[in-house]
Amino acid sequence: MHFIGIDIGTSSISSIVFDPATRKVKSFTLPNQTSIQTPDPWTKLQDPCLILEQVEYILEGFFARYADIRGIGITGQMHGMLYTDGKGDAVSPLYTWQDGRGNHIYREEKTYAAYLSEQTGYELATGYGLVTHYYNQVNQQVPATAEKLCTIMDFVTMKLAGQTYPVTDFSNGASLGFFDVEKLAFDHDALAQAGIDTAILPRLASARNSLGDFRGAAVYPAIGDNQAAFLGSVDQIQTAVHVTVGTSSQLSVYSEKYIKVPNLDTRPFPGGGYLLVGAALCGGQAFALLKDFFRQTVDLLTDQELSETEIYRRLIAIPYETKQAPEVETLFDGARYAPWKRGVISGISMANFTPQQLTIGFLKGIAQELYQFYQAIPAPIKAGKTTLVGSGNGLKKNPLLREAFKETFSYSLRLSDHQEEAALGACIRMI
Repeated sequence: MHFIGIDIGTSSISSIVFDPATRKVKSFTLPNQTSIQTPDPWTKLQDPCLILEQVEYILEGFFARYADIRGIGITGQMHGMLYTDGKGDAVSPLYTWQDGRGNHIYREEKTYAAYLSEQTGYELATGYGLVTHYYNQVNQQVPATAEKLCTIMDFVTMKLAGQTYPVTDFSNGASLGFFDVEKLAFDHDALAQAGIDTAILPRLASARNSLGDFRGAAVYPAIGDNQAAFLGSVDQIQTAVHVTVGTSSQLSVYSEKYIKVPNLDTRPFPGGGYLLVGAALCGGQAFALLKDFFRQTVDLLTDQELSETEIYRRLIAIPYETKQAPEVETLFDGARYAPWKRGVISGISMANFTPQQLTIGFLKGIAQELYQFYQAIPAPIKAGKTTLVGSGNGLKKNPLLREAFKETFSYSLRLSDHQEEAALGACIRMI
């Protein structure tokens, strides 16, 4: 008996087939090359139909090799959304979590996200699906045939299960915004106050209930990638501090009870309880920015061309030093609740203004941003945490970043046992 898990990420679509009896995992990954280019640099769009095609291609391969697939679990990039019509077909691009339209100035010198937050009391940010929808509604950019909105994972599960309307699990629904996490429901009063018609919302359902089947395998509602990565990485949810670094980065700890902490998300956890999450917009993206800077420097000053792979290899071969490095705040794309902020490099001296020390400073900055979230967690919740578990390619492939996390958190760091943690988590919650 086998189960399939698929993680629809921003830059890749990862998948596994999992045998719960042997705990063996086989994985397969495709690059997510579905971006839609526009003249506006603040738009971050992808093609949902191409994403669906890639998922179906992955499934074809697994079904050709395994005859006993019992279930399909999906996870992926949260917060973003797309519109569907009455037949369940996509009638818009996917507006990803990186889309910046919610940061445009709206009223009283406030952005769309800030205005909605002030009006409703919810902490909202650009990229949240209902913030994006509100911008589109105000600017008459909602497609005329749109009947529902949903995440990309909800769209894919809907199509695989042969349904015509999207269903979202609490962990996905919460990522759209205007969601009462304690009551596990959209806040219809707040949405009405903002002038958003609640008929556009997907239907809520538990991730434990099958939506239908694909070739005889049950298709379950998708769960958020943060929750899925936690499930796929952590053995003991009560004692672990989970850090993951990919394009962005996140810190997550489990709480049995609902609690609200400023600048942290409280997210529903499949099976009960909550995750307290600190989400940074630049994780591995900050290191990629530095890598591109060095590549451009080489191109400018020499006739030698070094590939991105070679520059990355040389950077992670630098000896790790615990002192001297400049202090780097890696807010190069802002912060979720302070989008105007930008990165800062300080403490530069005659001794430490070197490529090596600047690299160490960037990596320490990535770790420090997540550590600041950790410091904000109430002491009673932190008291039971004894293990730092790391996941994500940005952390697994970078030994210097692992050293930075160990130094910053003063914990030993254990990497998760599997490569595609989110896809594995999408499998585990079915079993």
